[in-house]
Amino acid sequence: MTARRALTAAAAALLLLLLPAALGPWTAWFPAVAAALALALAVLRPPPAPTAVAAALVSLAVDAGLPGDHGLALLWMPVEFAALLTLLVRSVRRLTERRAWTVGALTATTALALPLRFALRQPHPADASVAGLLLAAVPVAAALGAALHLRGQDARRTRAVRDARREQRLAVARDLHDYVAHELTGILLEVQAAQVGGYDQEENARLLTRLEAAGQRALVSMDQTLDTLRAPDGADPRRHTLAELPALLDRFPDRPALRGAAELPALSPAVEDAAYRVALEALTNIRRHAPAADRIAVALAHRPGAGLTVTVTDSGPAHPRARSRPGGGTGLAALRTRIADLGGELTAGPHGAGWQVAATLPTGG
Repeated sequence: MTARRALTAAAAALLLLLLPAALGPWTAWFPAVAAALALALAVLRPPPAPTAVAAALVSLAVDAGLPGDHGLALLWMPVEFAALLTLLVRSVRRLTERRAWTVGALTATTALALPLRFALRQPHPADASVAGLLLAAVPVAAALGAALHLRGQDARRTRAVRDARREQRLAVARDLHDYVAHELTGILLEVQAAQVGGYDQEENARLLTRLEAAGQRALVSMDQTLDTLRAPDGADPRRHTLAELPALLDRFPDRPALRGAAELPALSPAVEDAAYRVALEALTNIRRHAPAADRIAVALAHRPGAGLTVTVTDSGPAHPRARSRPGGGTGLAALRTRIADLGGELTAGPHGAGWQVAATLPTGG
């Protein structure tokens, strides 16, 4: 329905409400206007707080000061009651917590008091008032329960969207750190080494080839990260396997030793991806903090009941924290959280003259 049709329908409904008042005594205008105002505020959907308060105050004023014959009040009460319930649901669902309780309590009280407009002026007002309150309490309680349920659903939906966005940002940050930062670290160290070394045409040609390859890999990683952002909801996350470890180790001038890869059983994609990231982060830190290490070893071991162990060890010198770049040092912390989410554990610390990173991942076997 278009906005024009909605306004036309609302105007027609209001005219139908006011028409009986024109045919009756002048006192009929009070309940008719109160019902028409409540309906208009509920249908036209301005901000819920002032509209609900305005409708409630007008209704209470008519309850307290309606003169003349009160029998006609019954004609407009169902419409006004339904409009008040609508405003109650909207206020409790949409307003901030403090305002929701305040405006909701006022609107609910107004809806409960509406039958008293007629009941208090009957020959037996006590019996009529009790009956009216009991009849009004059930729909008011139902409307309040529905509003609280919808408010809870909205809050859960908002949290889910916020958590999903946060997880997406963290996934992008992890990919940028794990893959792009690894390649950029290698490029930086190659350039630094070239600056202090003597000029050699053949060595410089090999250096430029390595820099080009590292730059290409960094661009590919960026493209894959962007593809992850563009992927439809529910798409599988980017994962690496332990079969890619040899290619990773080949990028080091003195290729690190790899032990135990051939003896591994079939592992889940999540475990293999986490193990690859452990090796990648440890090797990146070695490039950054201990580029002079002449012995680097990556060891993989699987023990039934204990899971997969990934150990990356270098010969040092020990990692000098003073050489860390500003803003760095978050990779291991993020990786430790990632491993913990899988039920594993990651440790890092001095090992002889060098450094060791070790992770244990449960494999369920």
